[in-house]
Amino acid sequence: MNNYSVIVKNKVLSALNEYSMIGNAKTILVGFSGGADSVCLLHLLNLLKSELGFNVKAVHINHGIRGDEAKRDMDFAVAFCAENSIPIEIYSFDCIAEAKKSKESLEECGRRLRYQAFSELSDDFTKIATAHNSNDNAETVLFNLSRGTSVKGVCGIPPVRDNIIRPLICCLREEIEGYCKENSLSFVTDSTNLCDEYTRNKIRHNVLPVLCDVNSSAVLNITHLSESARDVYEFLLFEAQNALDKALITENTYDAAYLKSLHKAVLNEVIVIAYSRFSCNSLDRDKINLISELITNGGRIQLYRNETVEVVKGQLRFFSLQQTKTEQNAINISLIGAYSFGEYLVNISEFNECSKNINRNILDNLIDCDKISGKLFLRTRKEGDKFDLYKRNVSKTLKKLFCELNIPVEKRDEIPVICDDGGVVWIYSVGTSARCHITDSSSNIIYVRGENNG
Repeated sequence: MNNYSVIVKNKVLSALNEYSMIGNAKTILVGFSGGADSVCLLHLLNLLKSELGFNVKAVHINHGIRGDEAKRDMDFAVAFCAENSIPIEIYSFDCIAEAKKSKESLEECGRRLRYQAFSELSDDFTKIATAHNSNDNAETVLFNLSRGTSVKGVCGIPPVRDNIIRPLICCLREEIEGYCKENSLSFVTDSTNLCDEYTRNKIRHNVLPVLCDVNSSAVLNITHLSESARDVYEFLLFEAQNALDKALITENTYDAAYLKSLHKAVLNEVIVIAYSRFSCNSLDRDKINLISELITNGGRIQLYRNETVEVVKGQLRFFSLQQTKTEQNAINISLIGAYSFGEYLVNISEFNECSKNINRNILDNLIDCDKISGKLFLRTRKEGDKFDLYKRNVSKTLKKLFCELNIPVEKRDEIPVICDDGGVVWIYSVGTSARCHITDSSSNIIYVRGENNG
């Protein structure tokens, strides 16, 4: 007879150890929908917290999509946490309205809002735990295979990504449901998971069961394939990044002769990485092959509208044919005051209030003046600008950041950016960089507010 409590616990402890999931974390934020997977994860981590030395907090997101059912889930999450003495944070969004505004699918918008909520609650000593399991991973691999993928797609769901951890990634869904049953844990079921309207559900209900009929260990075997693929991909990525560093001439320009000498597998990954540094679009297999042929034979091709790649005089170069908007003249900032900038008005004022327990929007727009390097000035983005995201220990180019935030392309060269001699300090609608963000010891503080009057 299976003892699912022991099986799941051992698999979770093994995953936590093998992938170094906890690290120096003092708090684990658990994405808690109220479904069987998240109930199992939250319950088990709460049991392990004293043994492993961390605190646990649940985060429940109401996406505003399923009406009364969503309220039922939220009420269940609150009651479960109260019963088990687990602190919980509740976030409510109008995902439908937000998706229309950002022109994302509901799934994409929901995911972005979830991780936005997690980010607001995170710091350097926080990990975000999601309840993805082996079945979810198998569904992801099959989905990627069906639409076309490389080795990266076969890697499936990573056990760890940045500060996101997935302790249940080696557990089967039947083991998780068995854990809940053995521990008398109730859970809720999202009705959207029961219909075949979504591609993932079609795979879950129709494809995976057939594979399990062929071999009862199908999910486990796909898990092992993902693990092997991750090892291969990590090696490939290491080789490709080293090769790209050696081939780099200037930004978006590379030594084609050196690239031509690379193994095809490494070269293909080099092309993907080089292009990702240039654009937010993605390359399919046909475009990768076209660029590979270009490296061998020379010439020029248009990848997307206004995006071109060429090999001339032994150099591979990615560039845009789009005429860059005339950059607005930089405005020197003498701290306090209002500054008109195109369609925007940027107001800067002193901030003398206690910074504790204030609105998050205000907190993220406060600048510690003692951390400013040289003078401040207001301008638009420039090629190569980078921004250090607060509490995430991640630096992103403004090109990539604006792309992730779904800022319209035509607006990206108009957005106000405050800089000092050390780089970007503040961005309209984003906030203050980690470098100049305030701490409890900050005393010389300014508050920046941006308005779009266009």
